[in-house]
Amino acid sequence: MGVFRKGLSYLFKDFSCWTSTHGIPHIGMANALWLRLFWFLVVVACFLGFVFQFVLLIQKYLSYDVNTETKLEFSERPFPAVTICHLNPWKANSLNDSMYLTQMIAAYSVSAANPSFGFDEGRTGERQQKAVKLTSLANKHLFSLIGQDGVENPAYMYDDLVISCTYNARPCNYTEWTSFQDPDFGLCQQYNMDEKKVSSRAGPLYGLRVVMRTDQENYLPWTEASGVVVAIHNKTDPPFPDVLGYYAPPGTASSMGVRYVKTSRKGPPYGTCTTKTQADLANYKGKYETEACFRSCLQSEIVKKCGCYDPAYSYLGGSGTPSCFVSADDASTYAESAKNQACIDNLSNTAASGFNLITDCPDCKQPCEVQNYAVTVSTAQWPSNEYKPSECTTSNQTGQPWITPGEPANEQKCLAWYKVNTLMVEVYYERMNYQILSESAAYTLVNLISDIGGQIGLFLGMSIISVIEFATLIFLVVYYCCSHKSRKMEAEEAEREQQKKDAEKRKTDEARHKDSQGLSNRKNKIYNSGNDFDTNLPRVADTY
Repeated sequence: MGVFRKGLSYLFKDFSCWTSTHGIPHIGMANALWLRLFWFLVVVACFLGFVFQFVLLIQKYLSYDVNTETKLEFSERPFPAVTICHLNPWKANSLNDSMYLTQMIAAYSVSAANPSFGFDEGRTGERQQKAVKLTSLANKHLFSLIGQDGVENPAYMYDDLVISCTYNARPCNYTEWTSFQDPDFGLCQQYNMDEKKVSSRAGPLYGLRVVMRTDQENYLPWTEASGVVVAIHNKTDPPFPDVLGYYAPPGTASSMGVRYVKTSRKGPPYGTCTTKTQADLANYKGKYETEACFRSCLQSEIVKKCGCYDPAYSYLGGSGTPSCFVSADDASTYAESAKNQACIDNLSNTAASGFNLITDCPDCKQPCEVQNYAVTVSTAQWPSNEYKPSECTTSNQTGQPWITPGEPANEQKCLAWYKVNTLMVEVYYERMNYQILSESAAYTLVNLISDIGGQIGLFLGMSIISVIEFATLIFLVVYYCCSHKSRKMEAEEAEREQQKKDAEKRKTDEARHKDSQGLSNRKNKIYNSGNDFDTNLPRVADTY
């Protein structure tokens, strides 16, 4: 064990001599215990300071903050698609072929309670909201009346809405408009759905200008507001005018200045947006939109809780689930439809139903790439006191809504009717430069590495080379610990071999010493015997 400790001590002391890290050489080469302790405390304090800064840097990196960069570009742009819907979805005087709406109008017009439609007693706001929702619930039935032979059309067609239309100071007509069925607003009119119109100049003169009629005498009794709703969107986006539209009231000129905005968000882990562009939802297919996703999720919940699907939302579940609107021709089913609508309404009350559209539809995230239009709305009086529409100046006004049959042209009546029943909508680019908003990581991995390098250099004087040196030390320590037993056995074997060799050498030396001693003794014996021989021999002199 003593040899092992000496070996480790040698490794660490040797490391303190060749490492480039500051502080450690002072510990290893200190010639006094108090000095070595001092430098040890200094290194520990600096290490703790680095650890504190390191934790702060990691927390900053893991917060995944983003910076939003704004870039302005200037170029001609495709003119946006424009969807215009009448706030009164169906013409009240053209619903004679719908027994359901006819009876609901009759029930709504009196104060008495009506269980068939779920109306409580009194003309309350709750009754008005129920009537609006039941009308939306019956949207497929009402749309089926359009174009039927012998059936009066209850929807507002292009000619029922548009008095005049110009784009880029040039007249436009019905061939440039398409129809869109909205469950809340009936038959809407859409302009530039192919986005072939391109704008190169800003201002009202170079956009869409539409004069429209509202004909308030034909409103349903539960329609609260008069005018139209305008949705401005891309051609590939569903308009959703009920949540993304702008109201234009009669008697006003509503000017809508448009600014194109492109937004690029950072996906996970920086944000919760989704990168998918096409929706493959339970009740919706097409371009991914957050609102469409929410409606698909809500439809699934309606089917689950109410046992029927809401025809006001897209439904792709097949014929296995019935519609919440039971029948338009069987009066005995009206109460069941009203009950289904009450179940649908209950889902909107989070406290009562426990269903929260935001938390219970977690897959409905904002798209990472968004192209939309920011709109600035301003209004002015329409028409002005001095302006006279062409319909008011003509000598023949027969058939116009302000003229009773047989009555001659009346300019004052025409102007009064215009102020109450018409409006003008202008949609144009407010400016031709547009914004590109893009998110970027506020603190990247490169920033993290750079800051860690700066902090470790400040507190410990380390660099990449120092890190490699510590890795080398760890390797040497591990290698030393793993090979210690084998080296100890080799040392013991070598020691035994050396002892054996030393013993053999001693034996050889002793044998040589004995042989050398015997030879010396023999030499002495011969020498001594020679002397005795000489003594006993007679000398020559004695013979004479």
